[in-house]
Amino acid sequence: MNLQKLQMNKILSKRVSKTVLGLLLITAAFTACKKDDQTPEADAPTITGLEIGISNNKIGHPGSDLHVEAQIFAAGNIAGVKLSIQPKSGEGWKFDQEFTEGIVGLKNAEIHTHIDIPADAVVGNYQVKITVTDEQGQVTEVNSDLTLSADPTLPTATGFEVGLNAAGNDLHLEAVIGAQNKIAKVVVELHSGAYESEIEYTDAAMVGKTTYNLHKHVNVTAAPAGHYHVHLKIIDQSGKENEFEEHFDKR
Repeated sequence: MNLQKLQMNKILSKRVSKTVLGLLLITAAFTACKKDDQTPEADAPTITGLEIGISNNKIGHPGSDLHVEAQIFAAGNIAGVKLSIQPKSGEGWKFDQEFTEGIVGLKNAEIHTHIDIPADAVVGNYQVKITVTDEQGQVTEVNSDLTLSADPTLPTATGFEVGLNAAGNDLHLEAVIGAQNKIAKVVVELHSGAYESEIEYTDAAMVGKTTYNLHKHVNVTAAPAGHYHVHLKIIDQSGKENEFEEHFDKR
């Protein structure tokens, strides 16, 4: 009887071992399939090189425009970018803008814009927020300070216009510029994608004047097709500067 029991125990032990092994293999296979079906999450988007105002001075002036620039990276591809400006307290100027064109679906993008600040914007302390969302729904936010202050002595530009000729090789640019502290120089910058060009003007007829009718023609033969930003920067003899923006398309 003892020998029969021993043999039966061995048979049962083998059967249990095979059953357990089978269950482990099934579980492992199921787990492996489940992992294969999952899409790995990419890292959250990043925002770097944020600049607010001229030379990142974080200052804006009512009646002028505000330079905002940032580099965006999203391993999970960019779904959209939002820019908002709000007063830190009380009432004041509010601004919201969404960026999608030319950046949705990309991993790398640059946000570079100039925002018109209303002439009646309330001066004071503001907060600038940039929010990036990727295609996996991950969100990254970056905040920056902004101070709006009145400065009637800043250089000005009125009637700023640009226009490309039919041949696509000559850009006409004009504006009436002014500076209470007298004009020192004018810088014109063109950029689209990787293309950038900068031209500095120190015409004898312009330097030292408080007002001047600027009229220039820029050779853009080498510029590739694209949507272009044109920045007109006026620097006065006290070192103050102000920047204005227009756009054109080259096909």
